[in-house]
Amino acid sequence: MELRDWIVGDLRSLRGKLAGGVLGLIPPERLRERIDGGGIAPVYVLWHLARHQDVAVNGVLRGADAVVDGWVDRLGIGEDLWRGLAEGEDADLVDVLDPEAVGGYTLAVMERTADWLTNHGLPAMDGRPDTAAALEAIGTPVDRFDWLYSMWDGKPTSWFLQWSAVGHGFNHLGELVSIRNRMGLSPF
Repeated sequence: MELRDWIVGDLRSLRGKLAGGVLGLIPPERLRERIDGGGIAPVYVLWHLARHQDVAVNGVLRGADAVVDGWVDRLGIGEDLWRGLAEGEDADLVDVLDPEAVGGYTLAVMERTADWLTNHGLPAMDGRPDTAAALEAIGTPVDRFDWLYSMWDGKPTSWFLQWSAVGHGFNHLGELVSIRNRMGLSPF
């Protein structure tokens, strides 16, 4: 098996698990719900993981248009698209995001990444992309996201595929499955 096929397989698996095991089981009207007396709403987790992958893959690695650009008229947000990069929930954002659109956007980001890798192959994995330019392009405030600027700075291309596209997504899939189960929506 080629490395590209493995990564694409992971992305398609992640997409499938989010589609069937999260979005297919949590009704859209419950995606803003906070479990356990103040937990993070599933819509924010979806938004967060999609924004990270969209910025990392399309902004940092490809220098291409973001997937979010085709969704802003449906999402409930069209400016300050850096919002959602933080791990901590942006409660005001949760109130304006359209849950169904966020779910569709999340799946579209993963599909775009998988399609790009399938059609173009792996980029040079040891390159060191200009991460600050991609973050600045969407207006990411340096003073509030200094941790992200420094986390991404100097990382090789491989890291953005390993972590931002795959690992980070599976990490938050686990979080979403846990939330789903605590909502009483486990299919098992």
